[in-house]
Amino acid sequence: METPLAVLIIEDSEGDAQLILRLLKRAGYEVAAEQVEDAAQMRAALRRRAWDLVISDYSLPRFSGRDALEILKEERLDIPFIVVSGTIGEESAVAMMKAGAHDYLVKDDLARLVPAVQRELEQAVVRSQRRLSEEALRRSEEKYRMLVEQAADGIFLISADGRFLDVNPAGCKLSGYTREEILGATIQDAVANLKNVPLRVDELLNGEVLVTQREVIRKDGSSIWVEVSARRLPDGNYQGVVRDVTERKRTEDKLRQLSSAVEHGPASIVITDIEGRIEYVNPKFTEITGFTLEEVLGKTPYETFGSNPPEEPGLSAHWRVISEGGEWKGEMLNRRKNGETYWEAVSISPIKNEQGVITHFVAVGEDVTERKEAEDKIRRLNAGLEQLAVTDYLTSLYNRRYFMQRGEEEFKRTRRASSLLSVLMLDIDHFKKVNDAYGHEAGDMALQQVAAALKASMRETDILARIGGEEFAVLLPGAHLKEASLLARRIRQTLAGVPLHLAQTSLTITVSIGVCEILPAARDIGDLLKYADQAMYTAKRYGGNRVISYGDESLSEANETL
Repeated sequence: METPLAVLIIEDSEGDAQLILRLLKRAGYEVAAEQVEDAAQMRAALRRRAWDLVISDYSLPRFSGRDALEILKEERLDIPFIVVSGTIGEESAVAMMKAGAHDYLVKDDLARLVPAVQRELEQAVVRSQRRLSEEALRRSEEKYRMLVEQAADGIFLISADGRFLDVNPAGCKLSGYTREEILGATIQDAVANLKNVPLRVDELLNGEVLVTQREVIRKDGSSIWVEVSARRLPDGNYQGVVRDVTERKRTEDKLRQLSSAVEHGPASIVITDIEGRIEYVNPKFTEITGFTLEEVLGKTPYETFGSNPPEEPGLSAHWRVISEGGEWKGEMLNRRKNGETYWEAVSISPIKNEQGVITHFVAVGEDVTERKEAEDKIRRLNAGLEQLAVTDYLTSLYNRRYFMQRGEEEFKRTRRASSLLSVLMLDIDHFKKVNDAYGHEAGDMALQQVAAALKASMRETDILARIGGEEFAVLLPGAHLKEASLLARRIRQTLAGVPLHLAQTSLTITVSIGVCEILPAARDIGDLLKYADQAMYTAKRYGGNRVISYGDESLSEANETL
């Protein structure tokens, strides 16, 4: 099977070019070639397609191999470039190779052409794979650098001889020192800020990951507690991840120091072992849940007051946080002894011994059921107010404010997408007579029934609104004038053919409808509505109960006998 090969030949001799092509085809290549003789032709050929190989004469009447090589550099194309010339000397050939040519041959001896082409094509593949590998490595390094730079914990890189090699912004913020100050220091300088705590370097040398808590002095003289996770890297350097655990440490100390005050605290407190089995609850817990210590001792929260299904250790979000030494805060839906549910704001923290090992977890909770109910009530109220703000109180259709807002959005979208948009304006004919004859209450009933009939005639994408007393408007996204007119006629016929049932009577009403599609002269939805309104009043002038399209000068619809 022949191997496809796209060759750009820079040569002014048709015979020489054909000789090269014959040699390549005889070697089993399916050659697609183009011959060019100057810079303009070469640039045009490079724009037309991708090339596997460039074979260039050294000297042409209007061009040269050196010029061709420079064009490839300008275009940043790594294509095998082979010089085939009858005039090139050794010095010029060397200069071309230094400039970037991959090989050169003499026209009188082309025996090396095919091997040279095969070799350079293989080398091009190698170069391409190397570039891909280098790019992948660069992206990986950038990603790692981004993660380090954006990490919340301080990350320090220390050489085998104790010099700081790198630090991220969080490490500078945690220590109070600038990056330049840290990189100019040694691990011995850092040890001076520790309070007689051994470094335990032997454990690191043995390949262990060392996790310790230490009190350190910041640049401003203040002290903080940090959790340090250190390990030795394969290259012999050391990496330390430092987390500020001052607040957690203070919380733990406070719990140990104020254990007696916990008994009378205002918050519910539950202490469990590392597997989640309850060992202690305070009186406030019993007051909130109804469970005594004897009833929950040795059981898990789910077996007593917890409403959430049990999860395997390590799966739940709060379990992952606290098992790693962190503090979890959130809200839980729990249950009382009598079966009632209640919302509790909970803070769960680990308790560690002097060696920094987690031995227990403590959960401090507050009953927030009333607050949650109040929040839910406010959310429902706000949702209702938002609905009222866009709804007509009588018909439950959209009001004029919402119609104009959505109409302007659709108008702009239609302009951007060069799509379709139409508007209907509807007015009930002689509606004042209904109010005068039957009263305003009957008029309101009529409006409601008209609104229901209109809503039943709409597509899901149509936007129907009551924008005045007995005026309605319909926004029809994606509809052209013909579709909008057909819908308007259907609405007119429906309303004219269905009697409205009022309190003491029933009657049939008619509507006048103006139709307009988006026009170049329209600047906004207000203009579009104005055009539809003009068409509607034309329909009324011709007696009502009819549909008129804006710009219909023949008024054939207006003269239609109804």
